[in-house]
Amino acid sequence: MNGFISRRVGAIALFAFIALAVSLLLIAAPTGRGAASMPAPGEIRATLTGVQIDDRISYTISLENVGDLSASSVTIDAYLSSGLTLAGTGGSVWTAALPGDLVGGQHTALGFVAVIDSGVAPGTLAVVDADVSYLATGPSLTSAHSEVTIAARGGVPLFVWIGALAGGVLVLLGYVWKVQSETVRIDQLFLLHDSGMLIRHYSNGQGVQRDSDIMSGMLIILQEFVRDSFNDPRGSLEEVRFGEKRVVMARGRHSIMAAVVTGKRLNGLPVRLQRAVGQFEQSHGEALSRWNGNLAGLDSADTALRSVLTARYRGPVPT
Repeated sequence: MNGFISRRVGAIALFAFIALAVSLLLIAAPTGRGAASMPAPGEIRATLTGVQIDDRISYTISLENVGDLSASSVTIDAYLSSGLTLAGTGGSVWTAALPGDLVGGQHTALGFVAVIDSGVAPGTLAVVDADVSYLATGPSLTSAHSEVTIAARGGVPLFVWIGALAGGVLVLLGYVWKVQSETVRIDQLFLLHDSGMLIRHYSNGQGVQRDSDIMSGMLIILQEFVRDSFNDPRGSLEEVRFGEKRVVMARGRHSIMAAVVTGKRLNGLPVRLQRAVGQFEQSHGEALSRWNGNLAGLDSADTALRSVLTARYRGPVPT
């Protein structure tokens, strides 16, 4: 009898131990949801900023896909309030579409310029609302809003506004490299499509890759503003100075190469930039005219940058 009771107590104790062990394993084991989490669908966040430049407002809309998956068919519609018209067309709605998908984690920026009507009084609030539609798991929509208080216009030379805008671009990217000599040094080199999309980028520093698309959009805005101001469809800004930094640009029919440089002497850099753009467009002119954002077809982009980044011009090799 005592042996039976002992065996029974032992069996109960063993069962309790097994049950406890199984419970602990179930608690410690990751759930199927945590072990293999699903990638987040594409989700675009948009910001819209405006900067008044005399009788115009330069707008930049920045897009960021904060999801894991791509967002496709991205279209932007920006609606201008009364007193504003689009430079060049005179319309009140600016529409743009990205040529390709916005992949997870990617940033891009586009821009346009609005003209302030002469009858708009200083202190008036200029409002622009932008809707960004795209496809993720289904049709999606996000929006952005900008308010600019109109300042007095007239009496300020154009180059002052250009310098101020260029200064904002350089401050945005945090360029703080020290000038080491009077010889020109390329700190940043951008190859851009005329839509504002970035094709290739070189940097001799670290920590600025995230802002490359913002820089691209700002450069395109600067080009469009100056070209429209001079009312010359073939006009093109070649250089902007800001302190010890300069942005030197060369434009083709469908692409722009822009170098952010340090140093007092350009040593033929503008000619080298123009030659590189010409050779790049000679190789890819047809593809650039109908470019959809696919970089695979622009295989000479690296060659174009290397033709500019000789030992005479470039800074330290990027890491």
